[in-house]
Amino acid sequence: MSGPWDAEIKLLYPVDAGTFFTVDGIRSTTAFDAIANVEIGENLNENVDQHDVWVAVRNLSKSTTIATGHGGGVLKPENNTPRREEIRIQIASGWTADVGDLLELVASYKVTAGVNTTFSSRTSEKFVVDG
Repeated sequence: MSGPWDAEIKLLYPVDAGTFFTVDGIRSTTAFDAIANVEIGENLNENVDQHDVWVAVRNLSKSTTIATGHGGGVLKPENNTPRREEIRIQIASGWTADVGDLLELVASYKVTAGVNTTFSSRTSEKFVVDG
């Protein structure tokens, strides 16, 4: 769990578009979603304004970024409670990779509370292009 003044991505994983079924293998150019489980500590959550998640799909076989996405939005402060959410980021179709290429998601998470910000990052499990 995050500290009372912290925020972090707890888990990051790729799923088939519109589902919660994790991706083990994926066909090149196929749209899919990235899900970031995030948590904001109760003290920070009393002052929040906004949160943002930026996701990149990295092709580890070729050391390139093949797609990106963004999620998040405006937050309403809540008293005496931590915030736990799943943020779904759509990765559009059209990206390309070769069969057998190894992919992973990498994400950064930013929470803004007035003039204060906090950041967190996470990588996903690896998955393979299978067609």
